[in-house]
Amino acid sequence: MRRWIGDGVDVVTAFLGAAVAGIALFLPITFSWTAQSTPYRIASLINSVPRGATIGMIVAVTVAVLITTFARPLTGWIVAFGGALGLFVNHFAGRNVSSADLLTTLNYIDVVFGGILLGALGTAALRRPDTAFGYALGAASFFVFGDLADLLDLSDQDPWAILETPPRWMIGTAVVLLFVAVARHRNRVGPHSDSTVPIDLPIAPILAATVLGLIVLAATEWLAGQYNNVSAPGDNRLEISIAVAATIIAALIAAMLLPGRDGIGVLLAVSLVATADALGYAPRPWWSVFAVLALTALGLFAGLRAPSPFLALLALMGVTVFAFVDAHGDGAVHYIVATVLLTVTTGYCCGAARPHYGPSAVLALGALFLPSIVTALPVEDETWPPRDNMAAATTPGRVALVIVSGCAIALLLLYRLRQHPHRKPAPPAREDKVADI
Repeated sequence: MRRWIGDGVDVVTAFLGAAVAGIALFLPITFSWTAQSTPYRIASLINSVPRGATIGMIVAVTVAVLITTFARPLTGWIVAFGGALGLFVNHFAGRNVSSADLLTTLNYIDVVFGGILLGALGTAALRRPDTAFGYALGAASFFVFGDLADLLDLSDQDPWAILETPPRWMIGTAVVLLFVAVARHRNRVGPHSDSTVPIDLPIAPILAATVLGLIVLAATEWLAGQYNNVSAPGDNRLEISIAVAATIIAALIAAMLLPGRDGIGVLLAVSLVATADALGYAPRPWWSVFAVLALTALGLFAGLRAPSPFLALLALMGVTVFAFVDAHGDGAVHYIVATVLLTVTTGYCCGAARPHYGPSAVLALGALFLPSIVTALPVEDETWPPRDNMAAATTPGRVALVIVSGCAIALLLLYRLRQHPHRKPAPPAREDKVADI
């Protein structure tokens, strides 16, 4: 009975830790003091969000690789506790800053600690199916829920009045649970090799995260700059096509750098982010987080029981079609349908990825919080203030459909070029070392 309770605590810890890390990568630390700052500083804080998410994802994958390669299982829990504690201290400092000009720096510190938490917790949680489920559910659910504005009870009239994201009570709870996890696993040090043969660091996942993050970020900022160029309004289909091609190529390169077919998770994540951005923000009351959790868990369970990446991409194509067919929808039914489609599909994609290497899973979940070129499109009737160069309301859905279709082609290439992961492996080499994958 005691063991069952302890395992349940581990699942809750993995869930909450992944949620806290995801929110730290997804949202700025605060906008509370923007009234005291200049427009330049406000723009700098806003621009730090996608850049910070990219940094956080790279940090997460790097930490996951280092712990997986060199450390014992307990190290993942210890480093995750340190990352959560760093987040708490940073948020405490953020509530007491003397100048709003420091917020951008605090946000970058936030995403670094969030990346440490996400990567280290992944190495610990992904060792068991139950904690892996909680870890994936935490990251995926709060990706679906979006900006948490209604959950944090923010004023609709003052969207800049965000107190802190994630809130300190959430980070504090994660810190306590991770401390309990460290205490529970302190005697489970795991195997330790006495070999004196040097161990090679597998840099391929780190390189994959860097390539994917930097190219997607550059494409997003470049496309946004094209639309901001009011001196040359007009047709931007060529610029959109270039950004779409860059996104798909980056996803394919990152997928091919990962071992085996672990790149499936990257392709599904890139497709999922574009699809979610095409649906846009759906206002949700605070209590809907429980419905989001339940539907995401249902989709995750279905993906684990009957994984099919191609079926996941087909479902995403269906959601993108809904996004541009009902692009002008603005009623309760539209938001409910969009939320249900996105939550179930997100869960199924996370379950269908099934990576075999821990850092690959961390990369796939971290990629959910990257920017997308769809977010760079100023859509008519939705972007304020209006610009001289606006995209049609159906453009995000069409762009997302092209990205998902391109990732489906990339998935076919991955399946063709990589052998089936369940085939009989080659005999192990006599040298006692880890291959550079």
